[in-house]
Amino acid sequence: MRGRARTLLPRYTAVIAVLVISTALPGCGGGTTPTTPRPPSRPLSVTFVAEASNPGADAIALSMTSSTAATFTLVLLAAEVTDLFGYGVDITFDPTIVMFDTATAGTFLDGEGITLTTQISEGPSGTLVIGQSRVGAVVGMSGSGTLLSLVFNSVATGTSAFTTSKAGAFDSAGATMMTQFFGGTVTVPTTASR
Repeated sequence: MRGRARTLLPRYTAVIAVLVISTALPGCGGGTTPTTPRPPSRPLSVTFVAEASNPGADAIALSMTSSTAATFTLVLLAAEVTDLFGYGVDITFDPTIVMFDTATAGTFLDGEGITLTTQISEGPSGTLVIGQSRVGAVVGMSGSGTLLSLVFNSVATGTSAFTTSKAGAFDSAGATMMTQFFGGTVTVPTTASR
């Protein structure tokens, strides 16, 4: 047994030496330094520059609430209005840069559980015709809040103005209000995914 142990000892010593050397060399065994994978490049987001960053009292203005490179949401906000019962506005944009997707009524005009009518149509392409009104013998809403959320999809890299026209607002007596309407400009960035 002693003679056999003596012949096996050099073999075990040689195997252990090979393992120690292989683990110490870069690229072999446990001596490697793991490389941290690069995070996937994140696309830039669509940006929005408001025509009026502080629209003041008695205004309805576009603002952005969320965006990625592929989609973004603009909201029509009532700013410090008094007795707003309804309004109408056309919003024009470049359909070669962005495309209208969906719209959701905000919670401002239907305050106090009042029925609200909302009409939105696109025609021609790149022009949204919007109208909202409270229904019934009720007063208008005063203060500030979201009238409408508009979701758009990016079509191509570039810049598109969002302009307002044929705009007007009226109070609970049906009288025209001196409300100002403001749009803005959207920029769709260049990304690797495009």
